[in-house]
Amino acid sequence: MTFSNKQKGILALIGLAAIYASMGLYIRYLSVSFLFFQQIYLRLFSAIVIGFIIFNRSLNLSKIKKINRKEWLLLIFRSFTYYLLGLALFTKSILISKISTVSFISSLPMTAIIGSIIYKEKITIEKVFYLLISFIGVIIISVSDFSSILNWRLGELLAFISVIFTSLSIVLRKKHSKLLNNNEMSQLMIVIAFIMLLITSLFINEGPPVLGWNVFMIMILIIAGASNIILLFLTNYGFEKVKTITASNILTMEMFFAIIFGFIFFREIPSFKEIIGGILILLSVIQMNKLE
Repeated sequence: MTFSNKQKGILALIGLAAIYASMGLYIRYLSVSFLFFQQIYLRLFSAIVIGFIIFNRSLNLSKIKKINRKEWLLLIFRSFTYYLLGLALFTKSILISKISTVSFISSLPMTAIIGSIIYKEKITIEKVFYLLISFIGVIIISVSDFSSILNWRLGELLAFISVIFTSLSIVLRKKHSKLLNNNEMSQLMIVIAFIMLLITSLFINEGPPVLGWNVFMIMILIIAGASNIILLFLTNYGFEKVKTITASNILTMEMFFAIIFGFIFFREIPSFKEIIGGILILLSVIQMNKLE
């Protein structure tokens, strides 16, 4: 079976949603042994090493000399907004708030909103309807107390700001030239972000991560590194191939995968409302893609 570029982009975004659903797990594991910025730049260092291994044949380092000023500024800006602002704030919100609440806020259709503003993508009534259906599914799954849904504290506010910066970085993928492939772009962005976060960690006197090492933490770092490099690659690839409004809708499947992971790893039986919410998300994603 052969897939079109758009179908490959859709599959990439589905994989992206699955990885997003698992991020909260290793963030909390690593926080036990490492300080805040330490765990983030260690995850990125692991991603750099793994990236050079898995992308080895598709990396052309000689292209670095051909990158113009505009492209460099875009790479640096996207790395800054995605990691130093987006990922850092997301990590902090995970540590001080419920994962389900953060997942709910992360499912806000921010990429669709920013994408429609920047690229003036046509928003039809049908697209808005399916976005709404998907978001209702997210609400049904994640919200247990509707009376406090808008009662946000620091963690929820940080998660919301994180979504804005992360979505901005993602949407700006389409602004890049054709010089770099998605592997090269992903690897460069992670290297840039690693340098930024390492400098930030040293600046606030966190010191080197000399404590907290054990075999389990090394395994978690390897998994986290692999997740980070694959996540960024799927982001760059998926948003290159698929319109931002449709892509935003696909990413709401994060909540659907969260239910599946809960069943697989923690034997958490989905409740009736979680099943209903998951069905709504799936139907919305399927119908939205039929529109395209």
